[in-house]
Amino acid sequence: MSKNKKSTNNGIVRNRSIVEEYVRHSRRALAEKDWAGAREQIDKAISFAGKRNIMLLDLKAKALTEMPEWHQTAYEITQLMIQDEPEDYRGHYRQAKVLQKLHRYDAAVRVMTKACKVGPTRAENDQLYRLLQRYKGDLLEAQHENEKIRASKSAEEKRKIELGKLQAKKAKINFIHMLSPDIIINIAEIGSIDQSNFSIKMSGACKHWRDILTNTTTLWSTLILGKKRILDKTKNCINRTKGNIKEIVIKEDFEISRLTDISQLLKPYLGKVKKLTIIGDAIKFSRQWQGEFKQLEYLKIKYIPQLNQTYEPVDLVYRLLSFDASLLKELDLEGGQYEHIYNHTYDTRLEAINPELEQRPIEDDPPFWTENSRIHLQSVHTLRLKNCYFMAAFPDHTELLCHFPKLMNFEMVNVNWDSTTMLIHPESRAYKWNQVRKPLDVELENLESFSLSGSMRNLGLYEIKVPNLKHLDLWSIHPIGSYSIAPHLDTSGLIDALPNLLSLDIGKCSIDLDLLSPILSKLPSLKFLNVSYCSLDNKFLERLERKGDPKNDVLPNLIALSIAGNSEITSGPLRRFVLSRTPNGLKHLKSSVSIKQSGAFRPSAPAPQSSPFGITRPKDSTPQVIALPSSPSILNVTPGSTNVDSPPNSPLPSIQWLCIDDCALIEPELSDSLRTKVRFVSNLYSTNMVENRVRGKGKYDWRLEYDIGCGTGEAGCHTRKIPGSKDNSQYIYHTCKKAIPEPSSTPGWTRLSQAQPSQSNFGSLGSMISSGSFNGF
Repeated sequence: MSKNKKSTNNGIVRNRSIVEEYVRHSRRALAEKDWAGAREQIDKAISFAGKRNIMLLDLKAKALTEMPEWHQTAYEITQLMIQDEPEDYRGHYRQAKVLQKLHRYDAAVRVMTKACKVGPTRAENDQLYRLLQRYKGDLLEAQHENEKIRASKSAEEKRKIELGKLQAKKAKINFIHMLSPDIIINIAEIGSIDQSNFSIKMSGACKHWRDILTNTTTLWSTLILGKKRILDKTKNCINRTKGNIKEIVIKEDFEISRLTDISQLLKPYLGKVKKLTIIGDAIKFSRQWQGEFKQLEYLKIKYIPQLNQTYEPVDLVYRLLSFDASLLKELDLEGGQYEHIYNHTYDTRLEAINPELEQRPIEDDPPFWTENSRIHLQSVHTLRLKNCYFMAAFPDHTELLCHFPKLMNFEMVNVNWDSTTMLIHPESRAYKWNQVRKPLDVELENLESFSLSGSMRNLGLYEIKVPNLKHLDLWSIHPIGSYSIAPHLDTSGLIDALPNLLSLDIGKCSIDLDLLSPILSKLPSLKFLNVSYCSLDNKFLERLERKGDPKNDVLPNLIALSIAGNSEITSGPLRRFVLSRTPNGLKHLKSSVSIKQSGAFRPSAPAPQSSPFGITRPKDSTPQVIALPSSPSILNVTPGSTNVDSPPNSPLPSIQWLCIDDCALIEPELSDSLRTKVRFVSNLYSTNMVENRVRGKGKYDWRLEYDIGCGTGEAGCHTRKIPGSKDNSQYIYHTCKKAIPEPSSTPGWTRLSQAQPSQSNFGSLGSMISSGSFNGF
């Protein structure tokens, strides 16, 4: 305040008495509201003072503020006052007065806030402090009244005001600004696994999040091209990732006419791409991007030819890989036509043009499947083929499998294998190669999952050994020239794998029980068997009953069985089979068993009373819940199971999963009784078969285990899709007691009762936490 007093007297150094006389006259005129007279007296005082003084300027601004025609001049005077004395409240105060007269309330409030800041404190001058604060409050009230007037005149303005009030209310309880950048980025990464536009939605939450997410290049490394804004998306992706694009997805509605423009933008960066998905005419992309991918790890092609377009034979990777690319790990092909001998069609065309073309030796033929299959296919661990057409120089897929030395998962569905076209001419190189081909002696030691479906000559495992095979899936396979699937299960390549096989799916196959029984006796480790729709009768279940001799019992470790669609199986043999494979199952049953009603595929909780038909469990034990891994080859051990080499006194596992859909001779009442003993019982009667339900896949996967208490909870325990899984794998989301965090012995820590599964050789961390067991972790 001393500064303000000092500035009041500054400049009045000459003609002091004259100046003070004019100041008194001006004050009297102001008191009488003679604004024009006050302005004249102040102008005379300023002329005699000879130097610009803030007190005189304050009086002049006060007089001019009350005259509308002088408002602009008054505003300029206040600007001079603030310029000369920025720390004096009077310049800001007078400017706020002028702005109020001009109805610029927002600006007036801002200027008055500055005046209160530089003005005296309560301790320095309590009266002046109260005056400034009161005027500021008046301005705020006037601002609010002005907003109300504007809102009454315009519905849009009223909506904005209400929205502003709502945002202000939300801001008081909004704590998203307290999240660290690491947490925000982690949320965006997890959400982007299944929703490609998740990061875009998050970046629209607020400016703070948008700045964090847009500057994180890894969140924008996936480029998805469809029908809209193709060029803009490509340019934005390149700019945000600085050219480090990791995945490209071409959707079916992509405008192929823009391919040239897109290729010009992307070609410099294709060498770093790790994942590529093309749904459409992949051959056109092959011509533009030939040999550009050097680090590709995942390739999925769903070939959809354009209207009136004929198939053009290509190699397995559509010539997209560079010659020395060796990182490809997963290959997924659907549709299209592929050649065994790479570029065979082109060579045949050359020979037709020039019959005298010098014939190369047979050993110098073009490479198989790709232009450099030894390098391109050496790291592939997953191969999926669906609805494809193969032109091969060998009658089955043996010559395909032998080029994948590290293959772990193989799936082939409805593949047309044509060996006639390439072998029709005895003079062709394909025919000569076939004649001198030597038998193979190949061992795919990493192969764990083998799946075939459709018509084919054989399993292709006569010359290829798979000693570590765990899952054999032959759903709806029809071997050409064979009336039963059983002889194909006893091929030379499967001899070493049968003792360690965990699951066998031969549903919808022709089965001779006399030929199948010796094969089943060679499967001591088998846990899942699907023989649905195979026209079996009660003799099959009678052979699976346990007789009490583990050495002679068939399938001693079986825990899941699907016999859906076998209309000749009746209730009695099924009941005896289940009882023979459950603890104390063969004892006399008590009649009083209280059962909770449940769905066709949800375990029922029995009454809390002892019953030979109920599941007995130690009091201190915590039931295990296994979360399903994304690959069937990962899970090798399930709870309650017993290894083949386990001690003789170890109990054999009980039957835990049973599918009896569309079994007409099985009474519906039996399923309610079975649910008190078996975790899963599916007894759907419908004209439409649910394939996943019958085959134990997806949300009906036989490896998923509900606990006896999972029937309780607000919504009931249910399955959810594992984020990022390509085969619709599921895990159990608990709403029962397992969803409640369990106390930990370590101070400050809580052991979570459920979590989404992660891929590992020991199941998921969530299942270990749920069971309280960390064995093998």
